[in-house]
Amino acid sequence: MLTGPSDDPFGSLNLVGGLRRSMAKAGYCDLKEFQKVGLTVGS
Repeated sequence: MLTGPSDDPFGSLNLVGGLRRSMAKAGYCDLKEFQKVGLTVGS
């Protein structure tokens, strides 16, 4: 569940895959920089 093997390329089936994909979409390559990003929640 954390690192998985997963056949889903979008990272929705494992935690590390989802984190890696969201960091890449936001343009961050370092976890420390990604932690400093402000969070916006829309409904």
